[in-house]
Amino acid sequence: MAGPSTLNGDAQEFELDKLSEDVSISKQTLVRWADRGLINAELDWSISDDNDEVRLIRIAPRSLDFLKTFAEEYRDDTVTRTEARRILKMIDRSQVQKLLRQGDLTARKVNDETRVVIGSVEDYLMGLENTDEEEEAESRR
Repeated sequence: MAGPSTLNGDAQEFELDKLSEDVSISKQTLVRWADRGLINAELDWSISDDNDEVRLIRIAPRSLDFLKTFAEEYRDDTVTRTEARRILKMIDRSQVQKLLRQGDLTARKVNDETRVVIGSVEDYLMGLENTDEEEEAESRR
């Protein structure tokens, strides 16, 4: 059960899908940041006009401004392959290497170490999320 709201009346409400698209950060990452308190936001559910469940996010204006600025910097950052594997929730490290070879993830050399560009990880996650949603929509037809 959620505690009392920490957001004031100025908080803006978005569909999580829309905010994810706007800032080019996966829904998984946005939810994790909200859950950990890295952004001042609350998550909720609603029902769309088509009677589908919709994940909502209420976010304080200052957090939204921070998120928009931070998202660009975050996407340009790099992580180790191990960290990329953790973000992608993959157990086998050869899976990350396979995604790099296929061009699904982008790597860059930093101080003689190959590091994965976080923006490519987020793009990959967003692609997976969109595929899952499309398959779910198809199964309801």
